[in-house]
Amino acid sequence: MVAVVEWEIANSVPHLTKHACQVWLANIRDLQSWHIRLLNAEEKERVQSFRKGQDRARFMIGCVLSRFVLAAQLNMAPHEVPIDRTCSACRKAHGRPQLPDRSLQWSISHSGERVLVAFTAGIPVGVDIEWMDDSHALDVRQMANEVLAEEEKYHVLQASPQEQKRAFYTYWTRKEAILKATGKGLQISPLHVIVSAPHQTPRLLYLKDDPDCLNRATMYPLEIDNGYVASLALLDKASQKIERYDSGRLLREGFGWKDEYNK
Repeated sequence: MVAVVEWEIANSVPHLTKHACQVWLANIRDLQSWHIRLLNAEEKERVQSFRKGQDRARFMIGCVLSRFVLAAQLNMAPHEVPIDRTCSACRKAHGRPQLPDRSLQWSISHSGERVLVAFTAGIPVGVDIEWMDDSHALDVRQMANEVLAEEEKYHVLQASPQEQKRAFYTYWTRKEAILKATGKGLQISPLHVIVSAPHQTPRLLYLKDDPDCLNRATMYPLEIDNGYVASLALLDKASQKIERYDSGRLLREGFGWKDEYNK
């Protein structure tokens, strides 16, 4: 069992300082009909491309939450935030979201009914969340062979059968968070990223072709509940304050923007 950490229910969007990382936790059940009006044309088109309602909801929550928090930092309306998702490889609008000047950085992850968005004042950041779906039989050994180094597989397979799935997903989210923070994403196989064992403090031990990253990366566990595993990575060795916020009230009430968009 993992202890549940209370996420602060914010009454406003706090100012994002250079020594802090804000992590906002959302539930897709807080999606509102008026949220669609916050999205730009490309985001609306992307919403329509999803065949499953849950996929549409997860994507929309990530967009809306990003726009609310960024708008508060930039002092502008949420729908006016100039988010660019142009993929550097194919030039289509499905790349990592960013601002033109990259003054603020953020990372989005979703799984099951949960969405996480992490924000910094310019520090490269990556976040990853995974739902341990009990209705789905995960072949831990097969998955471990595909994404874990030998020493990592050892720690997973030495765990009790009840803990193997959590151990695997702990490794997985730590690797994904690092790859998102570096911006490398799918360009590097998870086999080429080695992180500390699940029972140890999160730490990057090896990243292929980027030894300097070991000197910059800091990692944090994000405790949600026993059905999810999540990790955060920052490419900055300076001490960072990790602020955890529950976005339910923000998504439902809009903190002053609901009436504007709910017309």
